[in-house]
Amino acid sequence: MQVGAGKAKIELPETLFPIEGFGGVHDDLYVRALLLDAGLPFLIVCFDATSLRPYAIKAFRAQAAEAADIPQENVWLCVSHTFSAPHLRSEEALAREGGEVARKNEFLFDSMTAAMVSAITQAKASLEETQPVMGNAYCAVNVNRDMLTARGWWLGADDLGESDKTVPFVKFLRPDGQTKAVLYSCDVQSSVMDHSKGADGHSQVTGDLVGAASRFIEEQYGDGFVALFLLGAAGDQAPLFKAKHNIPNRDGSIDETDIGDEGFVLVNALGKKLGVQVVQAMERVKQPFQPGEAALRQTELCCPGQKIAPNLRDIHPTKSYDFQPEGERTVTVSYFTLGHVALVGLGPELSSTTAIDIKKDSPYPLTIVATMVNGGDKYMPEHTAYDRITYEAMNSKFACGSAELMARHIIETLKSIQKEGTT
Repeated sequence: MQVGAGKAKIELPETLFPIEGFGGVHDDLYVRALLLDAGLPFLIVCFDATSLRPYAIKAFRAQAAEAADIPQENVWLCVSHTFSAPHLRSEEALAREGGEVARKNEFLFDSMTAAMVSAITQAKASLEETQPVMGNAYCAVNVNRDMLTARGWWLGADDLGESDKTVPFVKFLRPDGQTKAVLYSCDVQSSVMDHSKGADGHSQVTGDLVGAASRFIEEQYGDGFVALFLLGAAGDQAPLFKAKHNIPNRDGSIDETDIGDEGFVLVNALGKKLGVQVVQAMERVKQPFQPGEAALRQTELCCPGQKIAPNLRDIHPTKSYDFQPEGERTVTVSYFTLGHVALVGLGPELSSTTAIDIKKDSPYPLTIVATMVNGGDKYMPEHTAYDRITYEAMNSKFACGSAELMARHIIETLKSIQKEGTT
C-alpha cells in the first residue's frame, strides 16, 4: 500500500485578535493529512478545531477531494476537538452580526483552507510504499466527566465512571524500516484550557492536550513525520485535569476554580503522557500485517429523536427532567477497512462505553471508533445517562436507546463487510 502524509500551520496573525474571547496564540494550530491507497484512495484530514460547520464541511470536502484528486466520498474531515480554538461562525450568526465578525470569519476560513490544501499537497507528493503495523497503547489521561452531586449529575470527574484507556494506533513503515506516520485515537476531549482565562482576562489559542501529544510524537520521529489524531468516543470523557474545573461540596453546591495560565503545565504534562505511551507502544510493535484490498462503505441509520434544550444555560444539575420525543434523526456512518483494521466514523459524540461495546463485538482485531467525522451531531449517550439525567442526555437530540441501536448497526455492518471481503 502507499501512504502520504502532510502537516501545515493554520495562520492566525495578531490582527485577528481579539476573537471569541481569545487574546492570542499560545501554541500553533495545524491541519494534518493522511492519504492511503491500498486498492482505492482514502484521505483523512484532521483540523485542530473544536468543530466544523456544515458549510465548511461542504466546501472543505470538495477542495480536499480536488487537491488529492480523489472522489469526495473517499474523504474524512475530522477535528482534534480542542476547545481552545476560534470557531467558524454559523451562517445565522454571520447574517445577524456581519461587519468585523464576518471579516474575521472569512480570514479564518481562508486560513484553514490554505493549511488543508498545503497538508494534502504534501501528502500527495510524499506517497510511497509502506507497510502498516497496528497496536494499542494504554494511557490514563481521560476520566468520565459525569459526577454525582447532591443536586444531581453534573460535569466534573468520576474516577469510578466508565472510561476506555486504550489508545489504538496504526503506524506506517517505509521500505527502510523507518516510521513515516501514525494514526492514533483516544476517548478524550482536548479541553484542559476550556474557557480558562489568563491574567489579562483573555483565553489563549492552543491545540491543548492532543496538540501537545501530537507535537511530542512528531518530535520523536523527526521532520516530515505526521501524527494524525482521530477523536474517539469522548462524549462523556474529559482530561484527567482541567485548568477550569468544578468541585462539588457536601451541601450540593459546586465551586468553579480557574488556575488560568498555570493550566498549560497540565496541558504539557497530559500531552506528553499520552505522546510517550503512543511512542513506547509504537516501538514495541514491529510486525506488519498484510493490508490486502481496502474497502469503503457508508450506511444510514434512523434513530429516535428528542427535543433539545434551546439554551445551554438552561441545563443544570437536576433530579427531574422531561425528555420529550421528537421524530427521528438520520445518522450517516462511514467505514474504512484495511486488513485487520476497521475505522468507523460518524458525527454524534458517543459515550466511551458504547465504543467499548462496538470494539468488543467487532470482527476486526483493531477497531477505531471515530466521532465528529464529516461534521458534528451533538451527543448520543448510552442509556444510563438518561436515567441519571446527565448533561449529555439533556443536550442530545437523540432519544434514549439510540446509542445501543447504533452499536448493533455498526457491528452488523462490520460483520457484513468482513464477510464480503472473505468470499
